Amino acid sequence: MRINRITKKMYPQYLLLPAFIIYAILFLLPNLTSFYYAFTNWNMVGTTVKFIGLDNFRDIFSESSSNNGVFVNTAIFAIYTTVLKIVFGLILALVLNEGIRSRNVLRAVYFMPITLSTVLLGVMFTEIYSPDGILNRILRTFGLDSWTHSWVAEPKLAIWSIASVEVWRASGFAMAVFLAALQMVPKEVQEAAEMDGASRWQRLYHITLPFLYQAFVINTLLSLISGLKVFDLIYVISNGGPARSSEVLNVTVLNEFSKGNYGLSTAMGLILFLFVSVVYFLLNAVFKKFEVDVT
Repeated sequence: MRINRITKKMYPQYLLLPAFIIYAILFLLPNLTSFYYAFTNWNMVGTTVKFIGLDNFRDIFSESSSNNGVFVNTAIFAIYTTVLKIVFGLILALVLNEGIRSRNVLRAVYFMPITLSTVLLGVMFTEIYSPDGILNRILRTFGLDSWTHSWVAEPKLAIWSIASVEVWRASGFAMAVFLAALQMVPKEVQEAAEMDGASRWQRLYHITLPFLYQAFVINTLLSLISGLKVFDLIYVISNGGPARSSEVLNVTVLNEFSKGNYGLSTAMGLILFLFVSVVYFLLNAVFKKFEVDVT
């Protein structure tokens, strides 16, 4: 009888085996294998693959390396987009949580960009950001000729211009997460605070924001991870240019692989994996330490 109970308890887990086997073959094994190749001299020129230890990582982090700016660009993109997506997402959620007539339509409009292909958005904003594009035409119409730029062709502006596209694209998703959390705020508590004379800002700070803590955690983690792993938007709009001023880690991984530096490319991919993992666990630990109890 006990064996039958154990068998029945394990039966649903057996159903996962086919999916797990496919996942292991197509994802786990290739990734684990790539960890080894990150420590080799694998390239398109050599006929043999030799273990070279940490040489690839020394080349990547050396002072003379041309890849140092890539790490800065990746950090800029991730932090800039995370902060602005949370700010705009929160503002939109608070406004569209009020009883305005067109709130459902506006929610759909602001959420829509996240559903569009990033490749399509990249092509679209390549035209918008061009010297004769829509953005510069609008600025010239209002007599702001001095504000016009080659937004993606200027090294100082390229990474910020592309990051702004990501903010526009994904702020609606952050808004949706905040809106879901706002539904959990008890109306009775809000009404009681209002009756006690609490102002709108006091209710927002002392009641609403604590209930949005988990939404802040979700948005921060998802946005930072997606920002560190960004590829397609950068690749389509600028391909990391001009002069690598907007190049991020994933674009470098592809470029090095295209040059035949397979070992070096794999090492950079491993660095990105470890960096994302460390950021996730550190932030998770910090968020747990400062977790807000709203019960």
